[in-house]
Amino acid sequence: MTVQTVRALPVYLCILLAGCGGDKAPQAEKLPGAGGQAPLIDRVEPSSTAVQTGFNMQPDGQAAIAVFGKSIQSGSQVYWNDQALTTAGGGEWVAATVPAKLYEKPGTAAVTLHGPNGGATSNALEFTVYGKSGPAPRVMELYPGSTPKGKGFNVQPSGESALGVAGADFLPGVRLFFDGKEMKTVFGKASGLSAIIPAASLARAGAHQVWAVNPDGKESNKVAFQVGKE
Repeated sequence: MTVQTVRALPVYLCILLAGCGGDKAPQAEKLPGAGGQAPLIDRVEPSSTAVQTGFNMQPDGQAAIAVFGKSIQSGSQVYWNDQALTTAGGGEWVAATVPAKLYEKPGTAAVTLHGPNGGATSNALEFTVYGKSGPAPRVMELYPGSTPKGKGFNVQPSGESALGVAGADFLPGVRLFFDGKEMKTVFGKASGLSAIIPAASLARAGAHQVWAVNPDGKESNKVAFQVGKE
């Protein structure tokens, strides 16, 4: 399991889509036509939310997503299933506003990018809308599952360690606990999350209990993280 860093983009989306603080939105890069070649997109940020929970909120009250790819032509438009979204940008990424009605119920949506003037359609990426309640989460495996006393792992710019957690039925807003203390947690998807583990939590050798709690209060099983002797 790869421990990923989730990037926050609300300020950039605001500037691109509508302008913030009186600034004008920058002009999208004008690229040469691709001769009908379908654009390729590689990720959507964010790629999930909980029912009726906005994300990257814009001045007009709408949520926004960023769609990343390569050589995106100016005038391309993001689609949410079969609905066109207000889109701006070009080059390596575009931003699009998402009306609240599109994430008012649980489910998945296909996000695609359509070239300008009826151009070719990209590959589809999935955006998931999770319910606010569900089965109790399950923790299946920790990455890593152990470390020597006082030794960090997946070290972050802050100097703290990042723990990957594989499991099932995680929901946005899930919290990870390490020996009863809540850790800074990043939801990835229903089957994975990551959490920041401070050095102080790795200072004692032995088994440390790790578990997750969803926003609805349902708690997972406990899995031991082993801290060995120096």
